[in-house]
Amino acid sequence: MGQASGTEQMIQSGLSKSKMKNIYYLFWVDSILSIKRYHPEKTDWKISVFLLNTWINALNLWIIFIWLKFFNILNFSLLSINVFPGTMLNKFIAFSIIFAFPIGVLNYFFIFHKNRFKQLIEKYPTPPKKCAFIYSTIVALAAFVTAIIYGALS
Repeated sequence: MGQASGTEQMIQSGLSKSKMKNIYYLFWVDSILSIKRYHPEKTDWKISVFLLNTWINALNLWIIFIWLKFFNILNFSLLSINVFPGTMLNKFIAFSIIFAFPIGVLNYFFIFHKNRFKQLIEKYPTPPKKCAFIYSTIVALAAFVTAIIYGALS
């Protein structure tokens, strides 16, 4: 077999790009179907899935930004809030504003606006099992390791 022509390579790369876009939706559909499967009596599943996935995505964004800052690729200053006594609550609020709020807005419009999740469930009725759990676990562990390593190195 010879090498693929330029057109065939563009088609193949276009197909792989379209699959990459769908991973986000597979993650969401698996999250939704999992909570419905394991907690069928839960009536507020939308807010639970929304908050959990938003925090996981925000942690992922935080990991990326923290390493970009560490390697001086992107230097940014975090929002400083001094509303509450102590620093933990102020840092939590700053994290929520900088990372979770923008991700939450995107998640809302991509998934929940006009009940789009119903179309996604129809489009992906059988997502890979536990992909949301695996992704969430990896991101949580990566955030923990990043916090330890970044704290030790800086």
